[in-house]
Amino acid sequence: MARRDDGGPTPLGELEALLSCAQEVAARLTADPLIGRLLSAFARLPASDRETVLGVIERDGAWCRVVEQTSDTTGITVRANPHASLYLHVLDPAKAPDEPLQRDVDVIASGIEQFLHLLPLLFQEGVHLQWTESARALARASTVETRRLAARLAWEVLAIVGEVDPAEAR
Repeated sequence: MARRDDGGPTPLGELEALLSCAQEVAARLTADPLIGRLLSAFARLPASDRETVLGVIERDGAWCRVVEQTSDTTGITVRANPHASLYLHVLDPAKAPDEPLQRDVDVIASGIEQFLHLLPLLFQEGVHLQWTESARALARASTVETRRLAARLAWEVLAIVGEVDPAEAR
C-alpha cells in the first residue's frame, strides 16, 4: 500500500485497501451458492414485507447461537422446520370457499391419524391410569361448554366406529 511521507496511506493506498476488502467480501459471498439463492428469494418478496422477514431471520439466527452455546447445559437443540412459513394465510370472509381447502382436510386427517397411533399406548398398564387421572382433573377444571363438546366428540366417535362395524363400537 502506498504511504505518504508521514506514514499515512495515500488516496491510492486507501483505494487499494478498499478494493482488497471488497474483493474479500465478494469472494466469501460467491463461495456459498446458497447466498445467491437467498438474495434471489428475498428479492421476490414484496418490498413491504422484507423488513419483517429480515427481522424473523435475524431473530432465529440469534436464537440458534444462544441454543448452540447453551445446549450442553440445557439439553435443548433446534433444527430448521422444513414446513415452516413466514406468512399467515389470511382469509377474506367475502371470498371464502364454500368447501374446506384440501390442505386443511389433509392437516386434520394427519392429526387424527397420529392420534390413532397413540391409542394402544393409552391403554397400556400404568399409562391408562395416568391419562385418565389427568383427564378427570382437566374435565373438573373445564367449562360446561368444553365438557359438552367433549361429550359430543365421544358420541360422534362411537357413531363413526359403529358405521364401520356396529359390534366393534362396544
